[in-house]
Amino acid sequence: MKLLPSLARAGLFAALLLGTATLAQSADAPVTLKVGKFADVLKYVEANRGKVVVIDFWADYCVPCKKEFPNLVRLHRQRAADGLVCVSVSVDDPEDKDKALAFLTKQGAGFFNILLDEKYEVWQDHYTVAAVPMVVVYGKDGKLARTFSYDDPKNQFEYADVEKFIGTLLPKK
Repeated sequence: MKLLPSLARAGLFAALLLGTATLAQSADAPVTLKVGKFADVLKYVEANRGKVVVIDFWADYCVPCKKEFPNLVRLHRQRAADGLVCVSVSVDDPEDKDKALAFLTKQGAGFFNILLDEKYEVWQDHYTVAAVPMVVVYGKDGKLARTFSYDDPKNQFEYADVEKFIGTLLPKK
């Protein structure tokens, strides 16, 4: 009989964990911004193996980044239930964290948001790109599937291009 209260507590704990996971995927999830390293982003991708992960690299000073960012939020709201995980990576100076968080909050970015506290070269060299805006997509296998950047002036991207590509990796709606 003493086992029943323990099982009840374990069930309650599991329900709380599941509720938290569901909240993280909902449109009403709280907006937070972690200051961290690029390695944290890669760990997050690995932790979400089995899902498609979209990472949007942006900065407050980047007009095209801020113009396209609402599309990431919309994508999250529309496709999270289908196995899409959205991540935003701010490359702003850590001193500008409050400004970045205010932008994310205004956008309703209730998913994993991180502001990198290290040199640009770390992520630029990893993806072989020069600057933001940039969106990368990882497949369910955890491998980089596609990089969208403005590096080639003749090959600019829009979120419609990102969405079309993601559509090839997720179940049809």
